Amino acid sequence: EIIESAYVDGASEMSIFRKIIMPLSLPILATIGLLVGLAYWNDWENGLYYITKYDMYSYQLILNQMLTSVQYLAQLESAGLSANTMPSSDGMRMAIATLGLLPILMVYPFFQRYFVKGINIGAVKG
Repeated sequence: EIIESAYVDGASEMSIFRKIIMPLSLPILATIGLLVGLAYWNDWENGLYYITKYDMYSYQLILNQMLTSVQYLAQLESAGLSANTMPSSDGMRMAIATLGLLPILMVYPFFQRYFVKGINIGAVKG
């Protein structure tokens, strides 16, 4: 009905797209973009399978390598090898997890209102 009303008012195709369709679909597009971006950000498994050069590793792969190293150090610590020189492995794990979340946490506040609207469009009746 809105698009037909715009046609009756004499709006062109481009102005209908720019002034009606895009503002209505912006929350949905922002939600899809955020969820797809998050899925690609967390997809470290494919990179682990296909990338063999260390200098081509993504951020998530480097963090995974750091976490693996911390787990290895924790095993050494539990065996009683050089326990005095190693930091707590739990603290290191949390620091690595925080590093992985930081970019997403920096982007999310800018898209939060669109994300909430996009989620509510499909959930709220009426």
